[in-house]
Amino acid sequence: MLRFFRFLFLPVMLVISVFATAQGETINYCIDPNWAPYEALRNGEHIGISRDYLDRIEKRTDFDFSLVPTDSLEQSLTFVREGQCQMLTMLNTSPSRATYLDFSMPYFEAPNVLVAKKGSAMIQGLQAVQDELVGIVEGYRHAEYLARNYPEVRVKTVESEARGLVRLSRGEFDLMIGSLLSVYSNINSMKLDDLVIVGYAEPYDSLSFAVTKDMSSRLLPLMNEQIRKFSEHQKVEIYKRWSNVKSVDDTDVLTPFLIVLVIALVGFGTVLRKRVVGSYTQQLKQKNKEIESLQGALLEKNRTLEFLSNHDALTGLYNRNHVMHRAEEEVSRFQRFHTPPSLIIAEIDNLSELHATYGTQNTEDILKAVANVCLSTVREVDVVARWSGEQFLVLCPQTDIASAEVLAQRLLKAMTENDVLGPRRPNTAVGIGVLRDNESFTDWFDRTAKALYQSKRLGYGVACTAE
Repeated sequence: MLRFFRFLFLPVMLVISVFATAQGETINYCIDPNWAPYEALRNGEHIGISRDYLDRIEKRTDFDFSLVPTDSLEQSLTFVREGQCQMLTMLNTSPSRATYLDFSMPYFEAPNVLVAKKGSAMIQGLQAVQDELVGIVEGYRHAEYLARNYPEVRVKTVESEARGLVRLSRGEFDLMIGSLLSVYSNINSMKLDDLVIVGYAEPYDSLSFAVTKDMSSRLLPLMNEQIRKFSEHQKVEIYKRWSNVKSVDDTDVLTPFLIVLVIALVGFGTVLRKRVVGSYTQQLKQKNKEIESLQGALLEKNRTLEFLSNHDALTGLYNRNHVMHRAEEEVSRFQRFHTPPSLIIAEIDNLSELHATYGTQNTEDILKAVANVCLSTVREVDVVARWSGEQFLVLCPQTDIASAEVLAQRLLKAMTENDVLGPRRPNTAVGIGVLRDNESFTDWFDRTAKALYQSKRLGYGVACTAE
């Protein structure tokens, strides 16, 4: 009899749980409490970009989202694993997190940056990091990313980005990886004027709501539906609200007041003169501060423009100009050392049909998802670029044709198994070609493109090798 009741208990509880969800359920969630302006805990209150998104979702649904305060992201992840939280509001996906969490479609994307002390050289990505000691916030995805892809990089974990920037300023390590908006916010609020951004660190932050496996089937479809309802105007308004970080000018008025009082005892004429000179001096200092601020903003704009000139605006991949330059370098290297590079061209089908069915926003989401599949599938030495509207190019340095064919097959498999694409998954054709003697990049590309057309003729989903 006891076994019978135990057998009956689980279905009954499942029915009750589904009924509670339909009537309006309280979802306990955790955040990263030290990641302003993305999200933070201030006086027990959840603030930041993720809060604005969550407020709008809560107003549109029957769910009641209840914050469970924590001291760090690491503690928030622990709470989720222990069942004290059912959701995290702003998280990057990673292989280890995917073992106990499911992720919504991304709703906010931003670059990660490398920070160093003034006078440090610019660094072109993580592959350029050599002997430097790198600070990483404990629990952040980059700790796992570096361990898997750059095991030779020396890492120092810190409690939070703010604490890490202070320790970087003290010289306890050489570089720190942080998120662009939060780095700016912390540098301004803590007046760490000796720190500057010296480069970008892959991969991009592609931030989603993360829910526990037991809540996935009930909560994720709802969250994805609500994310799609956000208009571009609403997204821009939220971004503007939290990206306008201003530094506070704390002015000590007590000392000037005492100076004026003492001078007044000497004589009215002297006081008047001092006050006029002091006023002009203060204005001059303020103008100098404004000029320094504008110079810093201009420098950052130039760095951003340099980044954008080499990257595709939609997917964040390298663009055509950059990959052509890299390919010419590989041709020159092959002529000197005879180590052949390979080229993979992937093209997705029926994009216009998907655009007509799902709309502009979903078409852009498909292209971003394809880009993420390419980045997560290829090796770190490979260069992934968006060649045209529907074509993606992978440049594989010092790679023979057999290795390139293995990589192409892995790419096709990843496209067919990607959960984000779902029913919107486009067909994919792939062509492969290895560089030959006395061949230019144009000849190499054209020969590989012929293999791509052969893949199309065979009905997509196969990788064809150039003759």
